[in-house]
Amino acid sequence: MRGYRADPDPYPNYRWLQENAPACLMASAGTDEATCFVTSYELSRAALLDQRLSVDPRRSGSADPAAAAGDRSVLDTDPPDHGRMRRVVNHAFSQSAVDALRPRIAEICREAIAAFAGRGQADLMAEYALLVPVAVIHEILGVPPAEREDPAVFMDMFWRAVVAREPEPEATEFVDGYVTRILDHKRAHPGDDVTTALLRALDGGQLRDESELRGMLAAMLGPGHSTTIPLLASGIVRLLQHPDQLGKAVADPRRWPDVVEELLRHDSVVQASANRYALEDLAIGDVQVPRGSTVLMSLAAANRDPARFEHPDAFDIDRPRQTHLSFGYGTHFCLGAHLGRAEGEVALATLFEALPDLRLTVPAEEIVWTFGPMLRGPAEVPAAFTPGGAA
Repeated sequence: MRGYRADPDPYPNYRWLQENAPACLMASAGTDEATCFVTSYELSRAALLDQRLSVDPRRSGSADPAAAAGDRSVLDTDPPDHGRMRRVVNHAFSQSAVDALRPRIAEICREAIAAFAGRGQADLMAEYALLVPVAVIHEILGVPPAEREDPAVFMDMFWRAVVAREPEPEATEFVDGYVTRILDHKRAHPGDDVTTALLRALDGGQLRDESELRGMLAAMLGPGHSTTIPLLASGIVRLLQHPDQLGKAVADPRRWPDVVEELLRHDSVVQASANRYALEDLAIGDVQVPRGSTVLMSLAAANRDPARFEHPDAFDIDRPRQTHLSFGYGTHFCLGAHLGRAEGEVALATLFEALPDLRLTVPAEEIVWTFGPMLRGPAEVPAAFTPGGAA
């Protein structure tokens, strides 16, 4: 996937910071300002709850015009606007709505597997982990296959427009154009879907303007699949790396939720929170944070903090359930948490049921982990299996 940069294993560095500087100042790209970087679980959770830290750069007096520009959504607004926009789509991502989607998610998974099962080999990143979440979020948004962009192209463009350190104008234009295409199609073809609900919310005043409409659709479309893709890919790698853990889930399908929770903790797809901006002078640990400064919580570090999790670097689905921070915490807890969990459980269970002798064709240690700096997952998952499988 063009534009992606490989990350080295970040966890030894996180551990050093936890032991020596659980909150510290680091240089901010492109500015003279320093960002407070937090790696402690307790400090991160407290910061995620702190109402003095805003996700909205407009409230902080941020001097960066680019940070305050663009369409608005639940991702970069605080209460009460955050709650107003979130209520428009809450129903579509509730536990009951997601549970009703599980049979369709399984069907999408089987369709993806059938496309490569006869070959006996596949890159499960490109041919499975990528395809399934993209198909699922487009169905939720009501976008028919004929109107969808190629999944690999969209993922690449979304990454370069939104996730990359320096967004590329060409990619930003592409994503904006895709949002326009979807809105134009759903205005002409309304249905029982999230995009139609957003359009009706604009007409009914629950969304204030076209900027909020576009921002909300982009927030559903991009994060709605870009985080689940690495989750599925890393899940396949970790389970093949730990056949004893895989065997427990295959023998007892009730264990798949345990698998997904441990994957979310052990291999945090979202490495760090969105920027928080200090609305007043405050302290995080030993660090003084002036008003207008940026704070960044390392969710990945927090999820492997030995002060919170025993043997944190071990992948163990028998680990006692403790709250991880992979979906954030507090007001901005991930809207799609139920969906992400369901996709992980269904997709992994379906794959290993269909291809019981699935195996990596390279040592797990040689797989490149990429998507940095804010996301992390395998770039490729080359695998082999008996042709045909159960598909």
